[in-house]
Amino acid sequence: MKQIGIIGDVHAEDLRLRVALDFLRESEVDAILCTGDLPDGRGDLDICCQLLQTHGVMTVAGNHERWFLQDKVRHVADAHLRCHASSETVVYLSGLPQTHHIDTVDGELLLCHGILDDDLAKIWPGSEKSASRCSAPLDKLLRQDAPPRFLINGHMHFRTVIDFPKTQVINGGTLKGQFAGFSLLDIEAQCIHSFNFTGDQQVEAAGTLDLASRQDRRVWQSTGEFDGVWQPVMLHRG
Repeated sequence: MKQIGIIGDVHAEDLRLRVALDFLRESEVDAILCTGDLPDGRGDLDICCQLLQTHGVMTVAGNHERWFLQDKVRHVADAHLRCHASSETVVYLSGLPQTHHIDTVDGELLLCHGILDDDLAKIWPGSEKSASRCSAPLDKLLRQDAPPRFLINGHMHFRTVIDFPKTQVINGGTLKGQFAGFSLLDIEAQCIHSFNFTGDQQVEAAGTLDLASRQDRRVWQSTGEFDGVWQPVMLHRG
């Protein structure tokens, strides 16, 4: 695979999901990935699941799938109830894996929601406004002789790239809220294109990040090096 569409946490934004899928299909990507968290939002959960199935999107389960299926944490805003969803939706969400491994022209890509099989885990190098978050399981993966070339995750609702020597962690962001959008990973060209939604649900380019050139970005050996001094690499702003 050379070009991959990345859709972050959906949260039932069926209108934006449809627009993103149509845009990525017209861009002739080789595959579309989704970081999960389909339930709990203002839109139609059943339609979201149907769209992802129809377009053959590789999707992983997040914490909101788990909570929805277990009827837990239903006090969150715009929560969906399992008893109100179609049987097809329940079956689809029940069958989502926690991780997906994909072969690309530049090596393995690992798709997950949080970090690996922990759907609530986060990593964050830390900045002036936010503390750092480390991950021992990710560090163990990074120490392998051949770690994944890319790790795509969600959960944080913040489209960003965190650089390690052999792996780049790309957060898909979300379709929800003021920074809603999606990305297109061009592996052959070693860049990622990011797109925002405008107020009328149209798509606008937010920018392109050169993944190969890291001169102006910190490269961490592991999350254990995170020191709270980082200028976040943002994909969601033009």
